[in-house]
Amino acid sequence: NDLPKDTAEYFMKAPSNAVLEFVLSRKTILVEGDAEFILMSELYRAVTGEALAESDVGVISVGGVSFPRYLDIARVLKIRTAVVTDNDGDIEANCVSRYEDYAGIDHFGVFFDPDPERHTFEVCMYQDNAEVCEELFAPGRKTLSVQDYMLKNKATAAFELTKKMSSKLTPPSYITDAISWLKS
Repeated sequence: NDLPKDTAEYFMKAPSNAVLEFVLSRKTILVEGDAEFILMSELYRAVTGEALAESDVGVISVGGVSFPRYLDIARVLKIRTAVVTDNDGDIEANCVSRYEDYAGIDHFGVFFDPDPERHTFEVCMYQDNAEVCEELFAPGRKTLSVQDYMLKNKATAAFELTKKMSSKLTPPSYITDAISWLKS
């Protein structure tokens, strides 16, 4: 009853296990897509030294447009929630104004790269792990650069990084900040 009507209708029309997992959680990282979801366990371990599966933190891939819907639930249930989002080249519109209705709530945090040129997760991962990504993906590249390959094959690239290079990955600083904030 405490949810905005449009948020309640949204979840009634698009039910999923993700909302149930979210409602039952105490601390959650909301991410935009599959690549972030796939890599988050390894990035979490790099930041904390702990296994994500053994922590009290959940990760849910919700897609960028759904973040505010989940935050409406988090507001009511007091779920500590870190939104990890792309800035898509426009920080004010995509990372500040979009979440102004949730500003000042101590159990919410919105985390993004502050450089508009680092507009998406894959660009940040490539730039912060260029040597690792080049080693893994450069052999056999004919037309696409490694970064372009990662952008066009997001989930596949994330899976390969997890499978073959997980111990060598450096998390982007905004993801480190999100994990540290949740653990505090």
